[in-house]
Amino acid sequence: MAGLVKGIKALLGDVETAPFTVTAEKEGYEERVYPARKWACTTMQGPERDSLVSPMFRKLFNYISGKNELNLRMDMTTPVATYIEPGAGPTCASTFTMSFFVPEEHQSSPPNGGPDVFVQERPELTVLTRRFGGYAPDEAVAKEAKELAELLQAAGETDVDFTHYYVVGYDPPFKPINRRNEIWFIKKSKPASPSE
Repeated sequence: MAGLVKGIKALLGDVETAPFTVTAEKEGYEERVYPARKWACTTMQGPERDSLVSPMFRKLFNYISGKNELNLRMDMTTPVATYIEPGAGPTCASTFTMSFFVPEEHQSSPPNGGPDVFVQERPELTVLTRRFGGYAPDEAVAKEAKELAELLQAAGETDVDFTHYYVVGYDPPFKPINRRNEIWFIKKSKPASPSE
């Protein structure tokens, strides 16, 4: 019953979301800053993401359901973010790292996840993003990433890593309409000047 209640809460949007600040709204996209935070992650390799989504999600869901060193249960959070590192060629495996934001109440000391899940302390990230609806299979993700990259390049965004990106989802799979997905490209950090 508790799982059903959490599922309904997720469907209705009563879920903790990773904090961010919108720093600029531009034509067709926005810039956000995500503060340094911890994320629970799992990584798999393969020719495409679609076949890896369920096993990666299951590992992370087991982690927040208590399959961790402390048997600690944590609430589901959003977004579910998958970092995509494309392979060197069309027949090469890509690396996919799916992550759940660690709830604020557990940020100071999230439990170890064993061999399947690791906790990553991400530095502050500046992302360039836009939303898209529907489900997010590989074909739709590739199309959205290509379109956003072209938009950013046309807008003169140069300090951006266009070789890797995140596909991000906010909704449970059983929510069929008004879905929220995003592509995130990461702005490259500028080194501090000697006077800073």
